[in-house]
Amino acid sequence: MLAVEVFSDDLNKILKNLCHIVNVDGAIFDKESKLVTCTESYLEHKGQTVHAPFIEEVMSKGKILVNNPGSMKPCIGCRFKENCPSTIELLNCIKIDDIPIGVISLTAFTKDGHNKIIKNLSKYIDLLNAISLLISKFLAQNYHYKGSLKLDKLFKSGLDLSDEPLLISDTVGSIQYYNSSALKLFKVCDHYKQSIHNLFPEKVVNKILNQLPLLNESMFFDNTLWQMSSTPVNDNYQPLGSIIKLTNKYKDLNIHDKNNDTLFIDNIVGESNEIHKLKGKIRKIANSSSTTLITGETGTGKGLLAKTIHKMSNRADFPFVAINCASIPDTLFESELFGYEEGAFTGAKKGGKVGKFELAQGGTLFLDEVGEMPLHMQAKLLRVLQDYEIERVGGITSTQIDVRVIAATNQHIEKLIEEKKFRADLYYRLNIIPINIPSLKVRLEDITLLSMKFIDKYSLKLNRHIDSISDEVLSVFKSYHWPGNVRELENTIEYAVNMCDSSIINVNDLPDKFMEHEKYKRDEMKSKVKKLELETIRNTLNKHGWDVKGKTAAADELGIGLRTLYRKIKDLQNV
Repeated sequence: MLAVEVFSDDLNKILKNLCHIVNVDGAIFDKESKLVTCTESYLEHKGQTVHAPFIEEVMSKGKILVNNPGSMKPCIGCRFKENCPSTIELLNCIKIDDIPIGVISLTAFTKDGHNKIIKNLSKYIDLLNAISLLISKFLAQNYHYKGSLKLDKLFKSGLDLSDEPLLISDTVGSIQYYNSSALKLFKVCDHYKQSIHNLFPEKVVNKILNQLPLLNESMFFDNTLWQMSSTPVNDNYQPLGSIIKLTNKYKDLNIHDKNNDTLFIDNIVGESNEIHKLKGKIRKIANSSSTTLITGETGTGKGLLAKTIHKMSNRADFPFVAINCASIPDTLFESELFGYEEGAFTGAKKGGKVGKFELAQGGTLFLDEVGEMPLHMQAKLLRVLQDYEIERVGGITSTQIDVRVIAATNQHIEKLIEEKKFRADLYYRLNIIPINIPSLKVRLEDITLLSMKFIDKYSLKLNRHIDSISDEVLSVFKSYHWPGNVRELENTIEYAVNMCDSSIINVNDLPDKFMEHEKYKRDEMKSKVKKLELETIRNTLNKHGWDVKGKTAAADELGIGLRTLYRKIKDLQNV
């Protein structure tokens, strides 16, 4: 009978690739309870020795589920009894001709890992059975593992156990397998043999095809920031392909952990004093339930700031609901905010409709462009902010709400109050915590950071290879007035990335308005110089006199010829 350890290298390859895909730990033991191979985390938690009676019982029964490690009958006598690092363990016997020759284990060491296996228990059991059978056949045939097809089957059986997008590509970049999460993210994946060339930037594809590992390479898909990792798969130094995994950067973060605040607040890019002050204020008020009014010019990022406050707050696990007050007809405003009961009006949906306040229960309601809210709604909103109760249109009972309200506007509310277009009492109620976002023109030192952020974003999105911006462009940017603020800068960079033919954005890549602005600046500067010159000549002539003698003295003082002075005097007379 073959000894399992003879093929430890091959088994190590199979086990580690499998565990990488399904995000669990694992180990393989021979019939003498000797560890043949395991994942690094398994070795770190449990070491190289195993409780022999435990392995013997698996070989006797065929399979065991240990859902309460350390406290079950097979654990008696184990050094980890009552204190096992595992949270769950699935074990299956490896057989040849029905003779047990070893055991394979899939293990988790965290509560999340335990819950994941329990949630997909039947899939993990089926997977473990398939792996045991594959290893048995491999060992029985007594040859080194060569078949990439078998390895692919092994991968495929575990792909859908991951909630994150997973792909397996071959050595030329053709996608052999993918899971349902990848299909959801990449619609093109429903075509068999689709290539990674159609999904990822060229520089990333080249690394994958050259069997270079990738770790947390940032890129945007579906307007979401993902981190991509790729692990080469080899057999006896012969490349078979790569396992590609994508992770949503913020998906698994514990957003109540203040150590993660930086991840959210870094959405607000800048190192200027104004931005540092803004970030400091956000940290102080994030967990407050008080109403907040965000003001700032158009394009400064008021919506982004509202979302950041929500994500950093103790309401982050609850909904963030946004409503644009400028886009709702006056007649629908009340039903949008408060909802309505069935039969409340002609055309009302059967069963009624939940309003934005109810949708945001426990979380945050963001009222964008609040200055556009009709006066009749302002009174009703004020009452809600005082009592924190709402009543649906057509309803007869009130509902208590627990919602933080953040409002935003680019208008001067005080002026609207003077014009009788906004209620002063509502303004004071909304403005308990005022936050003003500085315009881009008062924090020009942030333009370089912002520009590089947008270059990275659109280079990935548009599959372009641009990694820098010229000093001349930055100089143009810093002299521009930016009426559209950060949004205008982002749109400008997106345009430039489309136009750029090199790795550096130059002035010629910018929209025409910047060229016109530069020409206007040059003309304006020439005009100012001309006016200053004529004013100097006038003052000098007033000093020496406008007669021939005075003009001669003035020309000497100015360092110009008399004929030139007469020409300048003619210009002076035409002003």
